[in-house]
Amino acid sequence: MIDIEEAMAQFLKSQLASGCISLVNCNIDSPPDTAFTSHLAALLYQIAERSGLDELAEARASLLLFLERAKPCLLNGGIHTPNHRWVMAGALAKLYEIFGDEAFRDRAFQFLDEGLDITDYGEWTERSNAIYNGACAIHLYDVGLIFGYEPAFEAIRSNLNMMQYMLHPDDSIVTEYSGRQDFGQTMMMDDWYYVIYHLMAKQDRNPVFGAMAGVAAKTAPRGSHALIFWMLYPEEMNALDLIGPLSDDYTMLFGEENEVPVPKNVPYLGKLVQHPHGASVLRHRKGKISVTAMAGQPELLHIRYGKAAMYGLKLGAGWFGVGAAAFPSIKKVGEHTYRMDVELEGCYWNPLPKHLTEGTNGMYVKMPNHLREKTHVQFLTVAVEITLLERGVDVRVRSESIPNIYLQAVCMFDPKGELSGQGLKEAAPSVVQLTEGDAVFAVGEDAIRISAGALEHRDVSMRNDKINRDALNLTVNWVTPTDRTLRIRFPETEDNR
Repeated sequence: MIDIEEAMAQFLKSQLASGCISLVNCNIDSPPDTAFTSHLAALLYQIAERSGLDELAEARASLLLFLERAKPCLLNGGIHTPNHRWVMAGALAKLYEIFGDEAFRDRAFQFLDEGLDITDYGEWTERSNAIYNGACAIHLYDVGLIFGYEPAFEAIRSNLNMMQYMLHPDDSIVTEYSGRQDFGQTMMMDDWYYVIYHLMAKQDRNPVFGAMAGVAAKTAPRGSHALIFWMLYPEEMNALDLIGPLSDDYTMLFGEENEVPVPKNVPYLGKLVQHPHGASVLRHRKGKISVTAMAGQPELLHIRYGKAAMYGLKLGAGWFGVGAAAFPSIKKVGEHTYRMDVELEGCYWNPLPKHLTEGTNGMYVKMPNHLREKTHVQFLTVAVEITLLERGVDVRVRSESIPNIYLQAVCMFDPKGELSGQGLKEAAPSVVQLTEGDAVFAVGEDAIRISAGALEHRDVSMRNDKINRDALNLTVNWVTPTDRTLRIRFPETEDNR
């Protein structure tokens, strides 16, 4: 057991005098990172204790010492992201279970009493389907179990139920609207998901959770958490009789009545809300077809057909530097049609009265520019209608309130694929313009066809719309008044029928 003893010595050496550890490339002397680690250490301690093995006595003592030292860190330390509250509560629940001190329960409920930040359809604030959903679930499970706190289980159920609609055809997770580091990444369910779906499937006898447990069993890397929970909770993890098929035929609109803040006023230089809590999300699956439409961000549409992926569709506008427009909501307006609207302000600014510029030495950045009166105020209305078809999607773009405004649809494709079409014209590195006709993006036998091209202006990109150099960008350029439809189709071949 020499290796375990050496590992325990290094583990204890990582702990600071405060009882905390550091995430060395980011969070120094960090209570939340100590909570993540303490929760895991507590689970390992319980395995070692229940084993009764003399060979694990030193490891057991080291783990207990780490938890003893961590007490002041967890009882007094704070957080800096929404999910950290539930990680802290989960770690405090485990320490309460081991040490029995009511101070751990009291501290946990200081966080829990803030209220669980989950929508009625199961979305957490950070909207991180591939990372922090699982973190919330695995730690809140112990909150529910140890404290008998039913709202923790209700939140877990709500999120796990939503997640059945958040898988692409290859079982990778929908990350295209995340507010965290999983944004736009191709990620499968991790072993947190593997564990929580097994536990909740068995606890609730829920066939949907059982089906998701089956997906996780095929795709998740069954690492330390999976092994630990099978060792600690073998009966609670045994959901084999509930594993079955998962539906891949659905259309769900989440948060239809919600509106989130988006840039709509000059100057268009502010950062988008990082976590537009409750922003509308439309999810559509039909076998190999996977569609996500998203409010609250410029990347408003994500489409996959098998292996062919359009990672995002943006609508840029030559309008006071707005870049690409973001839309505050998605509303259903027909049996298969959904609409997004935004009204974008344009204006200029009058001179400031002399008494407001005194002491600024003519320096614009020191002036109270927010007090300037507006002139030439005008509004550009933009609407996008998304219609789901049997083998495609229509994206209708309308903007008719002001003439001669440049618009640009930007389709961002997976760079591993290939674009073809007679109307394609290379405009810049990573950017091709579809000047007319159709373009076909293909990965192997799977393809997405876009039509029809247009080159009503020649700008490569709209001002302040950052080109995604990691994508293959296809642009279609219009000038208002515009009422155009991008037709996105999934052509059948003998191999993909």
